Amino acid sequence: MRLRFICVLFCIAGSAVQLFAQQPVTRIWNGLAPGTEDMKNEEKRDDGSIYKVYQPDVEIFLPSHPDQHHLAVVVLPGGGYTLLAYVKEGTKIAGWLNDNGVAAFVLKYRLNPDEALQDAQRAVSFVRSKSNEYSIDPKRVGVLGFSAGGQVAANLSTHFTRTSMRDAVDSVDCRPDFMVLVYPALDWLHMAAGDTGKKDGFVQFYKLVNANTPPTFIAHAGDDQTVPVQQSIDFFEALHAGGVPCEMHIYEQGGHGFGLEEDRGEVVSWGDLCVKWMRVRGILSGK
Repeated sequence: MRLRFICVLFCIAGSAVQLFAQQPVTRIWNGLAPGTEDMKNEEKRDDGSIYKVYQPDVEIFLPSHPDQHHLAVVVLPGGGYTLLAYVKEGTKIAGWLNDNGVAAFVLKYRLNPDEALQDAQRAVSFVRSKSNEYSIDPKRVGVLGFSAGGQVAANLSTHFTRTSMRDAVDSVDCRPDFMVLVYPALDWLHMAAGDTGKKDGFVQFYKLVNANTPPTFIAHAGDDQTVPVQQSIDFFEALHAGGVPCEMHIYEQGGHGFGLEEDRGEVVSWGDLCVKWMRVRGILSGK
């Protein structure tokens, strides 16, 4: 009897741990996402990554001790539109945000620049529309993007007008209140329909930035062989020239895709610097 009782306790404890580890996941579109009506679901997950995204959704991570301002961040993992580095640049980042009292919404977006922008717009509007349900401040909703996800964040933060309105969620403002870009791939940004803003191989960032571009934090490594650090430098200069509050940290070493991995050296200190930046700007409370 005693052995059976112990076994039952272990089973209950194991179930509780499993339940705690599972985060709520919800689709951001009512029904199928636009343009996917005739698509087959070939989505797969492998080794912490997601391939062939079928329907976009957000995985919701709410902190046990939220910031008093109920700050929220939509997290955009990278992966070069080939995959989403969902664990390293998604759920792990959400855990870090939770540790700092921030609600995190990891977006599984479609792997195409135009569709990714559409999904990001929808995600920010969705989070704001659920502000009462998730106890967040609709005026403190930001985005954090890595690599290609940084490109999605930058596109979102310079494009707030939708091409179509499907329902009430789309009527909610999709402009982020701030953005964080970590080794962002900024070589292809929207300017207008069919225009990437490129001229002679260079992105004309100054045409993207205006008074509505949100305050920005950028982190990059100088030895990044995948996304040249010059892209971040050029974007920072455009932000600065446009009067947009911005802060940038360039590390000598770190390469690409460092996320918050502890074995990548000093470059991971961007996380602490980002938290300090949010507090200095009054986005996040505390010291």
